[in-house]
Amino acid sequence: MNRHAQLTNSSLGRRGTVASRWRANLAEFLLGTRATSPSSATFRTAIGLAVVALAGWASLKAAHGLSFEFFCLLVCAWVGWVAGTRAALLCAGASGLVLYLAEGAGRGPLPSWPVFFWNSLVRLAAFALIGWLAARLGRLTGELENAVEQRTSRLQREVEEHKETAEMLRETMQIFKQIAENIADVFWVTDPCRSKVEYVSPEFEKVWGEPCSALYNSPRVWLDAIHHEDRERITRAVFAKQATGDYDEEYRVVRPDGSLRWVHERAFPVKDERGAVYRLVGIVEDITARKRSERLLQAERDVGVALSSTSDLHFALERLLEVAMHLEGLDCGGVYLVEPATGELQLEVHRGLAEGFLQRVSHYQAETTEARLARAGQSVFIGREQIPRSLEVLWGSHGLRALASVPVRHQGAVLGLLNLGSYRMDEIPPATRVGVEMIASQVAAAIARIKAESERLRLQREILEISDREQAHMGQDIHDGLCQQLIGMGFSANSLEKSLASQARPEAPTARKLCALLDETITESRRVCRGLYPIRLSTEGLAPALQDLASTTHARHNLNCVCQVEGPALDCDLNTATHLYRIAQEAINNAVKHSGAHNIHLQLTHSDGTVTLQIKDDGRGLDQSGRRNQGMGLHIMEYRARILGGSFRIEGSHQGTVVSCLIPRRSIPPT
Repeated sequence: MNRHAQLTNSSLGRRGTVASRWRANLAEFLLGTRATSPSSATFRTAIGLAVVALAGWASLKAAHGLSFEFFCLLVCAWVGWVAGTRAALLCAGASGLVLYLAEGAGRGPLPSWPVFFWNSLVRLAAFALIGWLAARLGRLTGELENAVEQRTSRLQREVEEHKETAEMLRETMQIFKQIAENIADVFWVTDPCRSKVEYVSPEFEKVWGEPCSALYNSPRVWLDAIHHEDRERITRAVFAKQATGDYDEEYRVVRPDGSLRWVHERAFPVKDERGAVYRLVGIVEDITARKRSERLLQAERDVGVALSSTSDLHFALERLLEVAMHLEGLDCGGVYLVEPATGELQLEVHRGLAEGFLQRVSHYQAETTEARLARAGQSVFIGREQIPRSLEVLWGSHGLRALASVPVRHQGAVLGLLNLGSYRMDEIPPATRVGVEMIASQVAAAIARIKAESERLRLQREILEISDREQAHMGQDIHDGLCQQLIGMGFSANSLEKSLASQARPEAPTARKLCALLDETITESRRVCRGLYPIRLSTEGLAPALQDLASTTHARHNLNCVCQVEGPALDCDLNTATHLYRIAQEAINNAVKHSGAHNIHLQLTHSDGTVTLQIKDDGRGLDQSGRRNQGMGLHIMEYRARILGGSFRIEGSHQGTVVSCLIPRRSIPPT
């Protein structure tokens, strides 16, 4: 039953489809557009003529009074509509002729021939007019349909092209979005005045720490986040270089959490067909990692140079802290040195610490947490939330939020503690931790070296001081012992010479010579005493003692020796004055003994924070081979200069020898 119903429904459906197709074809044939081919027009015209002929035949056979004029009129109109003007006029003529013949052969009475002819002519004109109007209307309708069809076809093509363009644009935007959202750089688009941000990639939120919506609402967010030291330079470059395509800048960005980012930004203008800039595009690269590496390398070089170029421990530690303050996230710090005997920590140098806080942390006993951390030899990096209550260095420290505490170790021994902190960041960045440990390793070797050098210089200083004291004791002993005995012998010799002369004894001339030799011996002994123990050095100072040395040299060796003192009076302690005096004394003695000089110029200058002692002669000069063959004199002069924290230089040429000693004024303690 169901099968039969399905077959019946299928058969009925097919029949309905065929009937619908026939009805559509018939409607298209009868009322459709004009024929586009001659055969189709002829076919439709023939049908029209056949219908007219049929109408004429019907008119002959029909009863009198029936009229087929309106029917022929419709046929003329239809032929003109579907076949054109010529076919319409042909059909009109045929209709008029057929009706004329039908009426002439009709059964009823005919009007007079003039009236009959006139009616036929009017009917023919009406048929022709209606056919022409229908043909004209059909042609216009066809043209309109063609125009509409062409326009519709063109619109369809444009719609398809727009769809393709939209699809390509969608794919392009998808690719652009994928690129912009997945690259590590910030991509942005603005108007030429930078008053409106048209697009910024999501990476902006990672670099600036602000949502993209904030930048869309206020383009000032971009510039306001730039570090204050870079903002003015970048602002000038933005308005001067971006429109020309020359913008290529590196600067720092301060995020809302206080962290710092280094970026490299480039911008390019987009121009229209007239060459006017209507858009700016740019790309910002995060170069923080590269800058951190550069800073670490620069810090390593700076620390190495600072620690290798001085033997002053305090100056080296000051320079160390200055370099460390340039590492990311560090605002303050201090360097502690361990007292070897007690294990206590003493703050040697510091930066960025408040006075009240400094008083609490300047010294730690051996049993404090800080001292135990140093002895443990382990680096500690902690934030405020991790600070133990026993660690006094951060609690109550005026906002200190993070601390790096790194022991300074050398060959297993803890020499000190490097404490560096941050007021801005909750933890020390990993790159900065590496830099701090690197600095601590460098400073450990430097501290060991400086302490060894200081110990060596201390021993040398003690040896020289002992030597100077022994010379002074020898001078005093010679002055108080030998000189006094020689003076007594001189008095006795003079008395003997006078007694022999009064008696006219032949021994009187010999006694007179003996008295002269004793006087010369006493004078020479006194000169030796002044050389071993320059009394004016301790009583009047360095400058009078050097002038006395020049005078003694002139008188003793019969050569021109001049002392010249320039600048303000030098205020120094006896130890410094003694070392400078001994350097000058040794240099003059070398010139007298080895150079064959006739003129010696001794000059003491005090200016620009430097004390310069220079001894110049016009002798044979001292070459490098001659210098290597010298005895202890030159080495002792160099030792004395280093003890004073200065430098020693000797230069020889065919015009003579110049000995120079330069001492920084800060290394000379006052009297």
